[in-house]
Amino acid sequence: MKKLLTLLFALPLLANAQNTVCFTIDPNSINGIAFSGFTKYVDVLGCFFIVAESTIPDAKVLHAAAVAAELLDNNEDGIVDDPLIESQLQNEQAFIPIFSSEGSNAENLLFSNYNGNGASAVLYKNEMDPSQTGHWGDDATVEEVIHTINHVGHTNIYPNAFSMQPNLSLMSTAMDVARGGQFMTIPNPYPASAWYHYDD
Repeated sequence: MKKLLTLLFALPLLANAQNTVCFTIDPNSINGIAFSGFTKYVDVLGCFFIVAESTIPDAKVLHAAAVAAELLDNNEDGIVDDPLIESQLQNEQAFIPIFSSEGSNAENLLFSNYNGNGASAVLYKNEMDPSQTGHWGDDATVEEVIHTINHVGHTNIYPNAFSMQPNLSLMSTAMDVARGGQFMTIPNPYPASAWYHYDD
């Protein structure tokens, strides 16, 4: 009976425990000046990678890798759920950089010298909190990683559903309905019929 009570007491604690991150941080070995400001590198499922400056805590680098892995492999079997997305991300060498701050040397090197199509968003050290994954205002990791996966992957593989061009996809049409119209700049105020507002 004592063991059963102990188990019942401990079960909720175990259910709220974070997943163990099974990635390793390697030295950045990507050649080229664009990536020369990064010292840390993590491969995620062979189709996405994380690069980070030396000042980024390992816990934050591994957090970004874990978020990317969970978004790409929802059933956590170690295989990217959508082979077409996997192939597209591999072909474009999709990645997310983590910078110490806006205007850092690594950011300037990347922005001035990167000519690929694999990046769509960035993360900064101060906008990451592994203890509050995805919590608005505390951790932007989910938002920024999904931006990259969607922009580099989904919009190219499934343009009829996800193209961001006005009037060309189910998503852009649905967004126009949700916003109460089509706007190239953020309206102030949104129309009364809008049930979705975005101001980021």
